[in-house]
Order: sequence, then structure tokens, then C-alpha cells
Amino acid sequence: MRHLLFLAVLLLPANANAQVSPDAAMAQVAERAPLFQRARHRIVKAIGRLEGAEAKRLTRAALLSGGDCVRHRIGLDREAQRKIVGILAARGFLDAAHRTMAGMEEAREQLFPPLPGDGSACPHPGLSVLAAAGGNSGSHHSWPGGLAEHIATNLASATALLHAYRAEGAQIDGDSVVGAVLWHDWAKALVLRWQIDGNTTPELRVAGTGTHHILGLAEAMRRGLPARWIAAQACAHGAPEGEDRSNVSNWIEAAAIVAGEDPARFPARGSPECLISYLSDQNWAFGDAAIVAAEARLAIAAAQAGFDPADRPRYNLCYRNPVLARLGADAVFASGERVARPITALPIMAPRISPCLDQRYGPAAVQK
Repeated sequence: MRHLLFLAVLLLPANANAQVSPDAAMAQVAERAPLFQRARHRIVKAIGRLEGAEAKRLTRAALLSGGDCVRHRIGLDREAQRKIVGILAARGFLDAAHRTMAGMEEAREQLFPPLPGDGSACPHPGLSVLAAAGGNSGSHHSWPGGLAEHIATNLASATALLHAYRAEGAQIDGDSVVGAVLWHDWAKALVLRWQIDGNTTPELRVAGTGTHHILGLAEAMRRGLPARWIAAQACAHGAPEGEDRSNVSNWIEAAAIVAGEDPARFPARGSPECLISYLSDQNWAFGDAAIVAAEARLAIAAAQAGFDPADRPRYNLCYRNPVLARLGADAVFASGERVARPITALPIMAPRISPCLDQRYGPAAVQK
């Protein structure tokens, strides 16, 4: 925990004459953070242990490359997107506000956010998938590279549960468990984009859950990943038991509508792989508590570096996001008063942060 004695902030490129998108700037912040690098290494190792050669190849390409084609978007123009949204609305998978004409257009924009290569044979994320945020602004892992850290933590949970139940004699398909965890949050890189205020874009809810869950399933379907694997992935937000049985079936159906696939190929079942997938995704409970505590403590500490939390673009892009990419909220939350000095009293090296204040973002500038 010694690193908590200093908030060493990663620099953004300082070039007042150029503009950079918040996505690109925050990806650079993530790539320079040791926390992100360690999480990515753990993910690479997990992919390497997958036994299915084709599934391994597809997963490596999807998670480790920003140029890999997004299969469920190929050949999907705006009219085709509107047709999909209309079907989702007719099935009751969109809330009432998104079943009006204007609401369905807003839903289309959020369900199918702009991608590099739109309209071509290979629309793609453009930037490193794992460098994206791991949660909506204000929720768990909502900082650059948080996606890699969230996935790596979920992998650790899934692997521990897999070993525990196998020790009891349970026959469990390891590829389905690990694959489900690796793929579940993949689409956060598409729908949680950084805005010029340093927050992520709002996430649409489809069939009662976040769009990332539906799109991750749709992409896995379009890539032809094993049906058992996809069924386990569908359980990440709820096991098909009791009242949640219809929820999982609805998520699979909604994803199949987006992917143009037959949902009957992916029956919702409470398999051992499904249940471990669900249990391993509960990291958000710790993560949500951690981010609340970290946000409060960082807002107080920011004054030492000359940042005002009310100035959201400058505070988020130049202070909050880089600090959390460096430390993570978990460490700030769990440190409590066990460190020699509380984080609210830690020295902040303002000169190491200040170059980012001259950087211009997107269509607007983050002004001093």
C-alpha cells in the first residue's frame, strides 16, 4: 500500500495546437498505467489457456485489438438498425420512453454507436477494447482501463469457483466458464465512450439490462462461439432460476434479434457453468462501494493540485480519471485509515498534472 503515499498521475500528451478525442486520450492514460498492464497480462494468460483453438483465436482478436471487425454491425445501415430497434420495442424490450418515434431513434443511436469503418465490411472499435471504462460513470471501474481490471477480477473469481466445485467432484466445462467471463463485458468498449466532460455516454437498457450485456451476446452469436459458452455468458446478470428464468431467456432473445440469429439455439439453463458465470460477475458490489468512497476522498484531495470538482471536464479528464487509472478505486477504498496518512492529506504533485490542462479535446477544448 506504499504507493498510496503518492498520487503519481499519468500525463496526457501536451499539444495545445492539436485536438484529441477523449476516447484516444483516456486510452493513452490506461496504456501507461501499471494496474491496467497487469490486468491485461492476466487476461492474455486466461485466453491462452482456452482449449478451443478457434474460440481462442476469436477471443484474442476481439479483446486485444481495436481493429477487429464487429461482426453484428457488418452490413447494418441505419434502416436495418431502425428495423431491429422496432422489433425490440414491439417485444417490450425497450422502456416506454424508447417506444416513441423520437425515443426509438435515441435507442438506435445508443444501441448502435458510431464506429470507425461504419458502412464498410469491417466496422471496428478503433481503440484498445480493454482500455475502456469498466462501468458507467459513478459506478464500478469507471476509469480508463477499468474494463481490463473488472474482467481480470471476475476471471480470478470464476477460476477460484471452478477449482472449488471441481474439487467436490463437479464436472464443469472450463472453457465455457472462462469464455463467458471474457466475453460478457466486451461491448462496454462500444457503448461506454468518453465524452468531453470526462464522463461516459449513457447506457441504454434493453430487456431490463445494460446494452453491453445484449451486444456482447449478439457478437458471440455472430462469431459462432459455442452455444454452451454463450448460454453461460447470458447468465452473468442473473441465473435462470425462479423469477430470473424469463429474464435470461429475454436477454438471449434480444441478443438474437440484434445478431439475426435463432434464439432457440441458446436455451437458458441453470448449468454449473451458468451459475459460476453469474457468481463471478458480482465484483460490482465491492466495486460500487469502492468508487463512492474513492470519489469522495479524491474530491477533497484534488484541491491540493488546484482542481475544482465542479469544473467537470478539467477535473475528470486531467485529475480524476488519471488518478483512478493509476491507483484504482479498490485500493483507495480498502486503505481506510490503515495507511500512514489518509488519502485526503496526501501530497499531489500539481506540476506533473498541469501539462494535460493545455490539451484540446474533440470539438471543444478543456479550458484552464
